[in-house]
Amino acid sequence: MSTLYSGIDVSKDKLDVAITDNNRKILSNAIFENNLQGFKKLFNWIKKQSKKFEKIHFCMESTGIYHEEIAEFLQEQKKTIVSVINPYQSKAFAGSQLIRTKNDKVDAGILACYCAISQPQETVKLPEEVKKLRRLVRCLNSLIKTGAKEKTRLHSCKDTDVADVLKGTIKFLSESIAQVENLIKEHVNNNEKLKHQVQLLNSIKGIGDKTAYRILAEIHIEDGKSVNVKAQVAHAGLAPREFQSGSSVKGKRKICKTGNSHLRHALYMPTMSAIQDNPILKDFYHRLVSKGKLKMVALVAAMRKLLVLAIGVLRNDKPFDPNWIQFQQEKYLLCA
Repeated sequence: MSTLYSGIDVSKDKLDVAITDNNRKILSNAIFENNLQGFKKLFNWIKKQSKKFEKIHFCMESTGIYHEEIAEFLQEQKKTIVSVINPYQSKAFAGSQLIRTKNDKVDAGILACYCAISQPQETVKLPEEVKKLRRLVRCLNSLIKTGAKEKTRLHSCKDTDVADVLKGTIKFLSESIAQVENLIKEHVNNNEKLKHQVQLLNSIKGIGDKTAYRILAEIHIEDGKSVNVKAQVAHAGLAPREFQSGSSVKGKRKICKTGNSHLRHALYMPTMSAIQDNPILKDFYHRLVSKGKLKMVALVAAMRKLLVLAIGVLRNDKPFDPNWIQFQQEKYLLCA
């Protein structure tokens, strides 16, 4: 099946587009506005270029919020495949091709060639309720972060007029935070599936409603249905990264961090709480520390374990059972 490959370099106001086929040669370039009218012009332009091809495979980088609307628009079209990749992937590909120039047109061409050669996996279209939850949760996180900055600024402010302005800003942000929190609760309560998943996650000590909302908003689903443990841990940037070569290079193992920082940050404070109150994670954490692991290393391992527990209850569609391992062992002995 013949496929036309298109790379889209996304910025705030415009989309730089390049198209190629399997020969790695860029066939054409164009620039469109990053809005609905621009999306329609882009797709009409590329349809004229793809008369000899049966499918169009689009590839773009994950660039905060700017890529989301164009990706969703293209996913709605017929005979299209959309892949949203980690920027590290295209950067590494450009380095492997010894490309020294960097501008928007070149970046679009790199994405098109990467798509043709690497055939990246299609990005799953998120359900509407999850997209809505993600937008609300990220809005809430942004407001909380801004509020924390303003409170720090107020703490060190010596000018009374500036302090009054900061107090007004903090009050407005607090009201906005409360408003978004209510919208999230209302959205979850109006959706039976999300409501059920929140209840499942709440069965794990250390995960409350706010953490459950953040996990469900950022979780990575590969095929639209199942949640793969290894893929999810990597998606959160919690997979271990080894740095070793020969006998002279022996770097320390670290987490890769090339993943979803929103999800990784969502797990930090709940894990701090869980290693105090959750017997399983508490024992796991202290066992690692007693073996000589640094406390931060043990904490990251506990974050990864908490994420695995969360994935477990979502995959099995059952509340967390602390005696599950013992039950499985007894069941195995009986079968033997």
